[in-house]
Amino acid sequence: MQVLHSLAGITALLALAWVLSEDRRGVRWKIVATGMALTLALAALLLAIPWLKAAVFSLNAALEALERSTQAGASFVFGFLAGGPAPYAETNPPASFVLAFRALPLVLVVSALSALLFHWRVLPVVVKAFAWVLNRTMGLGGAVGVSSAANVFVGMVEAPLVVKPYLARLSRSELFMVMVCGMATIAGTVMALYGAILSPVLPDALGHIIVASFVATPAAIVVAALMVPGEMSREAAIEIPRQDASAMDAVTRGTVEGMQLLIQIVALLIVLVALVHLANAALSLLPGPGGEPLTLQRMLGWAFAPLAWAAGVPWAEAQAGGALLGT
Repeated sequence: MQVLHSLAGITALLALAWVLSEDRRGVRWKIVATGMALTLALAALLLAIPWLKAAVFSLNAALEALERSTQAGASFVFGFLAGGPAPYAETNPPASFVLAFRALPLVLVVSALSALLFHWRVLPVVVKAFAWVLNRTMGLGGAVGVSSAANVFVGMVEAPLVVKPYLARLSRSELFMVMVCGMATIAGTVMALYGAILSPVLPDALGHIIVASFVATPAAIVVAALMVPGEMSREAAIEIPRQDASAMDAVTRGTVEGMQLLIQIVALLIVLVALVHLANAALSLLPGPGGEPLTLQRMLGWAFAPLAWAAGVPWAEAQAGGALLGT
């Protein structure tokens, strides 16, 4: 039953993308077919092969070490606000958890570490390998393949900058692929943050998120190819340039970029939570269906329930899943 549900959901999502296409007759079905085959193959490789699955999910232990190291640095600067010894007896320890000082500093450390791994040419090797797979299976040009592969590890702003000199040569369809891949995957900085937040309730959370980012890449390219069809350039394999003169330069640049992202996250959290609260206050003036108060989350749950079902959530839980998707 679950297999049938998954197949029906995939079919529904692909059909929706085709219906919204700007040129339904121009869709290149070879890209769609090979992209879906690669999506299924990646899922099977990363989840069905025991040693490969163990290797991916072992990164959860690395995340725990990263969390402890981040807490050491943050508590040195912020003291008990970041998890250091409290100067008073705590009567309600859970209430002392301050998101901005306990969880978000992980963004700084991961950003610096990512920049360092790029400087040491570790991440570029992985990115180019994945880009080669995308090129050989789906016929993507070098710039699109590298940018799409880089999105698995960095954000949707940084990934296109890796191929900045080539962006002007991309077709409209290829540019759309770059954008959709950025929205479909999770930046490495936020990936670690999500893994840290979810780990208490979802064991091996980081492993699941990494698998999802890899599998989502060819699926995103398929959606982009359906919605904005076009020709693919045959750009030769491209080199990923160094951005820093030394390891310390890389750490410094990564830290500054991470700081900008952290400030943006804090500011947006304050504003968006406030706006949701304001919307719910306004909706509470209206009569709620079923005797329950009308909220933005509840309305989004109704609107996004079909998409949640198509993504694999059982219908009994689709409204809750839709509320999460909408929020």
